Amino acid sequence: MKLLNIATIGTAAVMLAACADDFNTNDFKVEPSAETSQYEWLNEYGAIKSYINYSNVGPLFRLGGALDASEMNKRGLVYALAVANYDEVTFGNHMKHNFVMNADGAMDFGTIRTAIETARNGGLKIFGHTLCWHSQQRGSYLLSLLQDKELDIDPDQKNEVVDYEIDWGTQSGYSMWGQWGKGATAAINTDDGCLEVVNPEAADNFWDLQFFIADGFNIVKDTEYTLTVTARTLGGEANIRGGIGTWSETASVNYTAGPEWKDYTFTFTPAFEGGSHLLTQCGDFVGTVQFKSVKLTHKEAAAVTIRQSLINGGDADNGTTENILSRTPGSGDNAAPVVDDPAGTGKVYVAEIAGNPANDYDSQLFITTSTALKEGDKIHVKFRYRCSDVRSISTQAHGAPGSYLHWQFIGTLNCTTEWKDFEYSGAITAEQAGSDGCRTIAFNLASAPDAAQFYIDDVEFDIEKSANAIPLTPEEKAEILKGELKRWIYGMMEACDGYVTAWDVVNEAIADGGSYGVKYGEDTDNEFYWQNYLGENYVRYAVQYAREAFAEYGGNPDELLLFANDYNLEAAYNNTAKTDGLIRTIRQWEADGVTRIDGIGTQMHVTYSLNPEYQAKQEQCVVDMFTKLAASGKLIHVSELDMGIQDEQGNTIMTPDLTYEQKLLMSDYYKFIVTKFFEIIPKEQQYGIVQWAATDSPEGSGWRAGEPIGIWDSNYSRKPAYAGWCDALKEATGK
Repeated sequence: MKLLNIATIGTAAVMLAACADDFNTNDFKVEPSAETSQYEWLNEYGAIKSYINYSNVGPLFRLGGALDASEMNKRGLVYALAVANYDEVTFGNHMKHNFVMNADGAMDFGTIRTAIETARNGGLKIFGHTLCWHSQQRGSYLLSLLQDKELDIDPDQKNEVVDYEIDWGTQSGYSMWGQWGKGATAAINTDDGCLEVVNPEAADNFWDLQFFIADGFNIVKDTEYTLTVTARTLGGEANIRGGIGTWSETASVNYTAGPEWKDYTFTFTPAFEGGSHLLTQCGDFVGTVQFKSVKLTHKEAAAVTIRQSLINGGDADNGTTENILSRTPGSGDNAAPVVDDPAGTGKVYVAEIAGNPANDYDSQLFITTSTALKEGDKIHVKFRYRCSDVRSISTQAHGAPGSYLHWQFIGTLNCTTEWKDFEYSGAITAEQAGSDGCRTIAFNLASAPDAAQFYIDDVEFDIEKSANAIPLTPEEKAEILKGELKRWIYGMMEACDGYVTAWDVVNEAIADGGSYGVKYGEDTDNEFYWQNYLGENYVRYAVQYAREAFAEYGGNPDELLLFANDYNLEAAYNNTAKTDGLIRTIRQWEADGVTRIDGIGTQMHVTYSLNPEYQAKQEQCVVDMFTKLAASGKLIHVSELDMGIQDEQGNTIMTPDLTYEQKLLMSDYYKFIVTKFFEIIPKEQQYGIVQWAATDSPEGSGWRAGEPIGIWDSNYSRKPAYAGWCDALKEATGK
């Protein structure tokens, strides 16, 4: 029996490693056994790449494998495996932002420089993964660059904050109770502009006449408050007693009022807190007490209230469109086109309204932001609008565009053919915020039977904030992050010194969930969505910096290939709709006439299904995806191909539970995928295929933990999947 472990990856490669690094193939021998005998046929296979007839594939074609850069640098088993089987390697993590960048923004390319030298010595090319992504980013550092600008404020300066105020010259409000049967009354005296309490007869106790002259405010513990009551009497002096606070705890408010209007001021710092009132008692006074006003205040450090824009642009003359989207039946969500206003006012945004709608939301326009608005957030919205006919347009609160939250938002537009101005200010309600926050104003355009056009321009969508610092403007944040993205890409290109000629310039840019436009999300310590701040331009900047830096640091610009890489392009659950979205978005990026995406990477983390009907659908979707990718005209890279398996009910089968027969089915699916790549993708578009997981995933792994995703098992013994790859390559390339 031949060796089942490392020697079976290719004896020549092992001997190469042995000569260079004292590598002994006998260290990896295993003896034949009943458990291994059914796999002995796999020893008849050679190294995977030996089955490729390179004269019959695309001139750029490379067979790739994914591995750990640090492991490869040891020049041991992993290195030998790669040299024997692959033309090119992709490092799963070591070329990513958070592996290179430290918490303070310093970058360490030592591992990558060593890996490049190791790969070069082994005759291996490297595929760069990845220049721009939202995940595995040093988000904490990037967010620190976007902190608010501190205002130059005197630290001793304090501003008065009003907690409660009532002036009975313009307002009403009081609650009277007590002096049972004694005939006291309270009413608003409009002539004198005051609350007037009349007591015709002394009560048995002063507390028998009680009333609230302030109610419904909140007291915060350990805060210094100032209470001012403006009052006078008609009929002599009155001892006014009372307290401010909760039902269980109060601060005393006692004073003697006379016939002249006077401000009675009290300062207190409560050791209690909660919903509070101002209770007043004067049952022993016979006559009239008048109250002009009550005011409760406290002081806070000086602050300013500012409006912070939630969108990039909003003026069609500047061509910014990423925050204004339109939807018509069957078209998905796209940037609202900018057109010349038929009314002659210049450039405007337009949304086409389809005729004969079933619902008023069949055609929609969205003003959307990456900021999740929570309950209580104060917003300001302003724009001008018109329609090509007369109709009423309601607005809704959404999460992402199309993710409905509440039926009512900023009001209803009464559209005519004339331009109108709209302005709204208000606070986000609990219903509008939902559990994850409101991000979108949705306009339901299809409220009339006829097709029409809705025009909008000069859009402002702001949030109001109070702070001792001014947030950076969107333009300031964009400039900072453009510089940071450039620094990162230039640093990586300098470290690679022109050796790495193919890159995922952007990874996983497309949203899931039905819209399939650019993905936005919430920034964290480990995730950072460049597109939140740079919009769709973030990819254009990444492409620009990559091409500039590659040329500056030793690369031939004609050799550089930049790919847009994404997952679920072959997904059966959406019938490959994400493929359409990616191709459409690439065209949008390239519409500037400058940006060029050379290729498309399809990850293909697939799962074989033991449900025959679903597996047939999955295979058809693989064919459909390759067909669409071929039609794009781009280079095509199967960038991360690995495979799990599920039973007929959709439950994942883990490695210890996998049968030999199921391994053969997985091998056949690999063979199907690889064969269809060569069958459907034209030669000139065949960039390569990457075998992503060399070995089965261990328990506790961060990627498909415990699943049989490798073509070798955890001991580097070949599995039937190995043969599936070899057979497919041999048959498809005519070896």
